[in-house]
Amino acid sequence: MDVNKAVRFVFEDKQWISKLLIAILMSLLAFVIVPALILQGYVVKLIRQVMNGNRDTLPEWDDWGKLLRDGFFVTVGELAWMLPLILLVIIVSVATGGIGSLSEDAAAVAATGGGLLLLCLVLLMVLVALFLTPALLIQYAIKDDFGALFRFSEVFDIIRNHMSDILIAFLVTVAAVFVVSLIGGVLGIIPCLGWIAAFVIGLASGPYVSFVGGHLYGQIAAKVLGNKAGNYYPPTA
Repeated sequence: MDVNKAVRFVFEDKQWISKLLIAILMSLLAFVIVPALILQGYVVKLIRQVMNGNRDTLPEWDDWGKLLRDGFFVTVGELAWMLPLILLVIIVSVATGGIGSLSEDAAAVAATGGGLLLLCLVLLMVLVALFLTPALLIQYAIKDDFGALFRFSEVFDIIRNHMSDILIAFLVTVAAVFVVSLIGGVLGIIPCLGWIAAFVIGLASGPYVSFVGGHLYGQIAAKVLGNKAGNYYPPTA
């Protein structure tokens, strides 16, 4: 995968400031839920764009209804996949008193059978989310169909065949978060202008990292399709 391109493509777009500002606004208003769904849909649009061969620019902020629709479908699909594990964690937590105990003495709870089971379930949930979330985004970007999110064999095929690429994408986004945080921390030492710059970078870090991840997922989607040049677009409903 072209990691270098994924990291720098945002700034190669001539309109990157305005597009990033809209993403920041959506991120700030995420508590309203709808903007968060729109931002998720925008990431899906980015994946499709990269999948189809345009790796140099951010997508346009248009067709807001489709952005909301795509973001809603993907989010619901992710929650549906994770719901059994979430419920299991809750049941084990209630049965063992793990939630309250963990906040008081994590080591003591971990030493019990229930605590170990709870810890294993939480780790399993994190591991599943690590590979499942990209796979679902890629699957939906390719198929443009809510039902495709529950075609288990296709989703598992994406994970199995592109596990190393998904792991690379995860590590790159973690590294991006670290670098952006480091830059913000250094600027935060400088009074006034440095504080302002650190604040702005902090606001932009979330959308930027999601764009880096979306670009990498788009490259994986192109691999899934066996399509390096980009000549495919999923059917629209």
